[in-house]
Amino acid sequence: MPSSQQMNRNTRKYELNSALSVLQVFNPLNDYHIHHINQSTSPILLHDLIEQARKTTRFTIDTEDDYYTHQPALIQIEFIQDKSIILLIQINHLPHSSSVVFWLIRSLLKVIFNSLNVIYSWGDAKDELSKFIPSRLLSSETLREINNMNIQKIFKNWHDRKPQRQCILVSLDAVNRLCTYSRKSTTNFNHKWSLQMAIAYAFHEYLDKSRTKSRWSRNLDMTNDNHRSFVVNLKVNRIVQEMIEYAGHCDRGPNEKRTISKGHILKGYFS
Repeated sequence: MPSSQQMNRNTRKYELNSALSVLQVFNPLNDYHIHHINQSTSPILLHDLIEQARKTTRFTIDTEDDYYTHQPALIQIEFIQDKSIILLIQINHLPHSSSVVFWLIRSLLKVIFNSLNVIYSWGDAKDELSKFIPSRLLSSETLREINNMNIQKIFKNWHDRKPQRQCILVSLDAVNRLCTYSRKSTTNFNHKWSLQMAIAYAFHEYLDKSRTKSRWSRNLDMTNDNHRSFVVNLKVNRIVQEMIEYAGHCDRGPNEKRTISKGHILKGYFS
């Protein structure tokens, strides 16, 4: 049962999400295709993804923990291209570690995390990914080689050295929250911007975080016949679809508004 402190935190997050919902909804600028990576992924697809990864030099990553078990459950990786590829790697639904499919997934990640590539993230990618080492998909050696660009730090530096922007003309509640959050950043060296607040402040758009508190350990692959038997009604189906959309949007948050996608991280807007 959640503690009173956790319940209060959840209430504050719910109120913030509601306050920001008056903004225009965040939508990616370019098309993308999602691939579910799990025990049912075909070796042919994995070979193709490995070839695509070898042709790509810039990626974004994000992760999700299961809200109920607090265990790492999902790795989201975007191949930054004109039409992006997004991988949803479902840790609780991987094949046996001795299987060919598992070896191919591990090989794919080694290609992606090559030190010559740039890995964009909101926060420290190495810290986020280290909790997945027990899954045997990643090794500590692989993580040490990651060339990570932490957009969260870059955003704070840009914000704190710029003259304060005029607050947007939306609801008074949203204005107060954004302005208070902005002032806190300039007075607290250790303040860390959330991706939701950064998008609201810089782009005046709303990234819905209501699906953060989800059972991310569930199977998200709706094409998997084994999963269909569990999808017993439209409500569950809708929830899973919303989780997939949320996972894709959170992974792509830093890669928007002609920033990463133009190869000059945040230069188009934060200059």
